[in-house]
Amino acid sequence: MARVSAAERRRQLVEAAFRVIGAEGFAAATTRRICAEAGAPVAAFHYCFASKEELFVELTEVTVAALRDAQAEGVHIVSQEGWNPIGPSLRETLRQWWATVEAAPEREVVLTGLTHHALHEPSLAGVAQRQYEAYHRTAALTLSSLAEACGVRWTLPVEQLARMLVVVTDGVTIAWLVDRDSPAALDALDAFAAQLATLAGAPG
Repeated sequence: MARVSAAERRRQLVEAAFRVIGAEGFAAATTRRICAEAGAPVAAFHYCFASKEELFVELTEVTVAALRDAQAEGVHIVSQEGWNPIGPSLRETLRQWWATVEAAPEREVVLTGLTHHALHEPSLAGVAQRQYEAYHRTAALTLSSLAEACGVRWTLPVEQLARMLVVVTDGVTIAWLVDRDSPAALDALDAFAAQLATLAGAPG
């Protein structure tokens, strides 16, 4: 049997932890259960990670990085000659992002669970903060890119608007994970896009 490299084994364990937490919750995410899901001996876990907390840190960073990369490419401009496209473009950008949420609800379950777990676990101090710093950076980049492409400027600091965006998308996502009411989620996002568009003004 071919020897599995440490890097590949780490990847397997991270993916296994993601599946276990997504399906069964953090209580089930023991070292033994994660190794069984990965098809790896328990000794391999301790070779790759100093602790389960270190695995959770990497799980958070890998998942947030993938989400950030997907969102960074998610600006959608609705163009029409002689017409300010910021409102429709915000709406379409949020709807395209929402499609990624519905396509992978288990990812959102894991990210939400990781946030709460990190806030109550001293060994994971700073993990939730870094997670949300990444969210805020991504939101600010999206809003800045939209404003530039649409030829407008934001009348409030983009960092403030980015925080608003993260708060709303977090709330809509959590509510949807509970009730799976997709039309209601889209209605909320559309309404927020319309309100946010009112904070864009002429450049200069």
